Amino acid sequence: MEESREKFTLETPQVGIIRGVAARDIEVVGGKSVNLRASARPYRNVYTAAQLRAIKSVVEKYGSGKVHLTPRHNLEIPEVGQKNIDRALKELYGAGLFPGGAGSSVRNIFTCPDWCSKAVRPVQEIGTMVSRNFGDMDMPNKVTISFAGCSNACSRPQNSDIGIIAVGKVAASEEGCPEDCASCLSVCRFGAIRKLDGRIMLNEKCVDCCKCAQACAHGGLGIAGTGFRVLIGGKEGTSVRFGVKYADFVEDDFEILEIVDRVLNCYREKARLRDGSTRKKERLAEVMGRLGIAAFM
Repeated sequence: MEESREKFTLETPQVGIIRGVAARDIEVVGGKSVNLRASARPYRNVYTAAQLRAIKSVVEKYGSGKVHLTPRHNLEIPEVGQKNIDRALKELYGAGLFPGGAGSSVRNIFTCPDWCSKAVRPVQEIGTMVSRNFGDMDMPNKVTISFAGCSNACSRPQNSDIGIIAVGKVAASEEGCPEDCASCLSVCRFGAIRKLDGRIMLNEKCVDCCKCAQACAHGGLGIAGTGFRVLIGGKEGTSVRFGVKYADFVEDDFEILEIVDRVLNCYREKARLRDGSTRKKERLAEVMGRLGIAAFM
């Protein structure tokens, strides 16, 4: 173990170019300092105590004593002296943290935590699978992918290039529930439930969020199966767009991988330079806006 540590080397960095670190993962803020972005690999937005201690050590020894958690949960270490880059990277590598999370690539895969009580279906594992297969992949412009374990969508999948939301099919039992119970009606915001003679009936307004089944204490409603709804073409920034539905109820995790691969390949094939730009290419939402949703899909 000690022998392998001694072999760790990085070339001396130059202004604007950090050898061993992709240019997209740094931001030059002066002749002698950079902002360095790092995260776990495969991409995750959950960090261990050991990794946080390593970050603390790096920012105190080599940075300005500060660390920024980006919207996609990358760790940005500002004002690292260029002469300290190799030492900082060595400590980060030792904790399983790597430069990344910037540039024209698939960014950090954003997922809900598996321990959330509202989750219809866990998303950490499928998020890791997507990260292993597509994380850091070169793209015409940045690509964000977010997984949400329920329709609360705390991970903002509606405004991601590819947003994947766990949904469930609710089934009503034949026995019904007590006449004086209205738990399911009180939590449904869409007017999708009504009761008739103690029996619960759902209509076409149901969005498969499963909040009614989670609120039911008498067994009148249950979750018959879970899957994922896939949205594409969302974005944040100066022009916010909401993703459009690409697939409605995908039950198999591997089918999600196929969908992500299909959308990314289509985007790479059809993206072109933005109007008036000689370098910057379109985001996925802009390609869909130019071609039309039907033509893109």
